[in-house]
Order: sequence, then C-alpha cells, then structure tokens
Amino acid sequence: MAALADSDLTDYLDQIQRRSRRSRRIAIALVTAALAAAGVVAFEIATRKTPPRVWHRPLPAPTARAFESGGVPVHEPAIDTALAQPLTDLVIQAGNARDTGSVAFARTLATLRATDLGQRPQLVAAWQHALDAYGIAVSAAELGAGGNEINQHDRDALREAVKELTDQFAAAGLGYFLEGRFRDGYAYIQAYRVDEVVFVVTNGTPRRVLSISRIDHLNTAYAVLGMQDENVGDPVLHMERIAEFVASTELPALAPDAAYPLAEDTWLVTPEGKALAAAIGAAVRREYSAALGADAASGTQIAKLLVERGEIIAKWRDHLEKRRIVFSETDELFVPPDLLKALDGAVPHYQLERVEAIDGMLAELEAPRIHARLHDLVAATVRRHEAQHGFDYDREAEARYPDALARLLGSPHDEDGNEIAIVASARHELSAYLSQVINDPVTPHAALWHLAQQTFSRDRAGTGEFYAGVVVLEGLAAQLGLDTTLLSAPTFHRGLDRERMATLALAIAKLPDDKLRDAASALWRELYGEAATTVVDKPTTQLAQR
Repeated sequence: MAALADSDLTDYLDQIQRRSRRSRRIAIALVTAALAAAGVVAFEIATRKTPPRVWHRPLPAPTARAFESGGVPVHEPAIDTALAQPLTDLVIQAGNARDTGSVAFARTLATLRATDLGQRPQLVAAWQHALDAYGIAVSAAELGAGGNEINQHDRDALREAVKELTDQFAAAGLGYFLEGRFRDGYAYIQAYRVDEVVFVVTNGTPRRVLSISRIDHLNTAYAVLGMQDENVGDPVLHMERIAEFVASTELPALAPDAAYPLAEDTWLVTPEGKALAAAIGAAVRREYSAALGADAASGTQIAKLLVERGEIIAKWRDHLEKRRIVFSETDELFVPPDLLKALDGAVPHYQLERVEAIDGMLAELEAPRIHARLHDLVAATVRRHEAQHGFDYDREAEARYPDALARLLGSPHDEDGNEIAIVASARHELSAYLSQVINDPVTPHAALWHLAQQTFSRDRAGTGEFYAGVVVLEGLAAQLGLDTTLLSAPTFHRGLDRERMATLALAIAKLPDDKLRDAASALWRELYGEAATTVVDKPTTQLAQR
C-alpha cells in the first residue's frame, strides 16, 4: 500500500469522521423508528378492545304508542323487578304450598301486591285481580293434589285475569306480556318482556305481533319459535328460542356443502337422507347468502367454525355419556365460560383451548351481528306464520277442511260434536306453514324445510305439524307433476315412509324460490278453494339494522 501524504491523511480522517457521524445519525434514526413502532404496537395492545360477543340491533326510542303503531314499548324498573325474582319466588312457593303446605307464598304475594304501578287505576285494579286469581288458583292446585281434578272454571279464571293484566299493560304503553295457566296440576304465571311490537298486514288489515323475551327465572319454556292463542293475547315470537334455532341450525347451514339437519343422524347417513339433506342445505344456503350480501363470506367462515366446534362438543357429549354424566345441549352462539371451566379436567385440555379459540375467532368475525341478521330473517318469517294463525282465528267462516288432510285424520269432530284436538292442530299448522312459504319474499325454502323437520323427524310423528308437512310436501310434489301414488294414508298413521317422501322432497328442494312460491300458491287454492291470504310486513319508522 502506498504511503499517504499529511494532507491526504487529513482528508481521509475527515471522511471517516463524516461517515461515523452519518452512521450514528442513521443508527439513532433507526432506533427512534423502532422505539416509535414498538410504542404504536404497545399502544394498540393496550387500547385494543376485545371483540363484543353481544350485538344490540339499533331500535327507535321507546314509546307509549308502540302497541298502536309499532316500535319499542316503555318499561319501568319497578315492574321489571317485580316480574323477575319476586314473581319467580311466588310461583316456586306456590308449588311448595301445594306439595308441603308451605306458608311463604302468602308473604311474597303481599310483597307483589305493593308493587308501585303509578297513578294508573285500571292497571292497578287488573294487577290486584290477577294476584287474587292466582291465589285462588294455588288453592285449587292444593285441592287437586288430593286427587280432585282442577275444573275448567278455575283454569279459565286464572287465564282471563292474567290476560286482562296483559291488556292493561298494553293500554298503558308498557311492554309486558303475562300468561296464567295450569301445568301438571300446578298453577303458573309466566312473565315476558315485550321487546318490540311489529305490525303485519294480512289481507289488507294490520295485525300486531309481539317479540317477547323471558323476565322470570322459572325453568319452564316453550320449544316453539312463536305462538298464537286467542285466549292469551296477541301472536308472539319467542326471541330466545329463535336465537337458539339460528345458532344451532341456520348459521351452521352456511358452511360449504353443509347438510341440513332434517332428521336424526341415523337416517341422514342413508343414501336418501344424505342426498335430501345436501339438496336442502344448498337451497337454504343460497337464500341466506343472498340475503347477507357482503356479509356472506364472513357467514361462511362463522359457519365452518360452528361446525368444527359442534364436532368437538359432540365428542365431549359421547365421552361424558359413557361416564354417565349428562351434558346439556349448547344452542347458544358462544359456549358459556362457566361450562368450559366446569369441563376442565373432564375432557382433553387441547380441545378446550380450541373451543375457546373458536369462540374468539367468532367474535373477531362479528358473529353476533351476522347472527342478528339471520335472526331478523327468521323472526320475520315466523311473524308472518303467527299472523296467519291470528287471521284464521278471526275469520267469520272457518276455512274449509282440506280433503288431503281429511284422508289422513278423518272427521274434525267426535261423536259428541267436540273438536278433535289433533285435527284442529293440523288444520291450523297447515294453513300457517303454507301461507308462510307463499308470503316469504326472501327465504321460502328455509320456511318449508323447517316444517319438513317436523315431518321427517321420528319423534315428531303424530303431531299437527307432522300431518301438515305430509300434506304440503305431497301436495307440492303433485303440483310439479310427480307421481305420488306410492304414498298412502295408512302409511302416515304408522309413521312416515321417509324413503318414498325423500324422492319427492328432493325435486322440491331444487326449485327456484319463485317456482316454489308459485307451486305453494296453487296448492293453497286446491286445498281451500280460494286465493291465499296475503301477509306482508308493514313499513315502519324503525331504524334499519346494519
């Protein structure tokens, strides 16, 4: 290497120093940037919120006119409190009074009498009268425990007094719905909160339908999604049941190639069952995906996770049943944390961790919001079903008894002229379900195959819904020109010949929505000799969800 002159050395050292200073500046800048990035990450971690596991659909402000024009009715803390724990205690103590002669019932009854209902004389009178009627009903139940049959007068008195209380709540614009009844010899009052009042138009006439959720804490519940009983009050939707149905049946159907749970698993693995369940799954998935629009992709991911979680939980159930441990159904969107905690040590830990992870991913995918969108669709179609029930009850002349149903069930009355319960039930459900399919603008297949579940499931054989499903499926097949001669009335009294019916149902499942509605309308005219009832949602000022 050649020697450097003094001037060259000076220049060389200056270059090194400049480079060193530049390197330090770069290093400092890099460190500063790294620290800043770390700070951003730390800030995001510190401020990031856990995805919510509950979605509250936007609704208009409560109004005392909800029962007149629709919307959210008013609720009051004092009434909420009274209908929750005190009413629960009262009914439990009524049962204890019947069984053991307990006197705690009287004290709780006195507490409820003192509930502050404000300056509303008619409501106060109805409240006191309902409590009086319940006291009398409890006495009748105590007598019944001695072998005396509870007479119809006592049953009617309790039901009518509680209905009058519900009517007075509505007149005051307050959102509460109560039901008084006897069950297995015990007197009950069940209390619900009216979450929303929605009007449906049947043949041009508005009809209100109530969305209700349970207030009391009694361990009794209806298994149905909705109800209409003219002796109790307005048609109602059971919102908790709909939420469970969506989480356990409808949302999982969005998974790719998911089979629809039409019947018990042992039949769904047969060639006929497998083909039909796949075709129904495709039809229902198409309808819901179209309705979800931009949320359809997220819905698919949510469904896949629900299916995976369901498979894990099924393994737990089988494992625990072998150890004679009963594992209750889990129909909620998220698995309750206390259940997972209770299972720790009883099932593989890695599976518990996977289920917890799945629930976390469901929250990230906004599963509660998408569940709420499907919930709205199901609620709307059930609402139209219940409105049809209300329309049928109010008809001046009863709709004719369809020949197709008469061939299965015979006369609608017994020798004494009394209405036969199973015939009445089948007539009501045939009208409501067929109307539901005809008038559903978005999910007619989902409506139809919910009915078909009542027909194909062995444990539903002999119910009103079972016979309604037989008539609808066979009637739709005939409208399509399919051969239904292999189906005979005696077969259905012994239980459905599912293999034969599956052949017809498979063709129905492949129909486009408009063709299904057309076939259902033609069947209605054939069964009843008149045009189908028009049941449409009444436009309201409710806030649009989404």
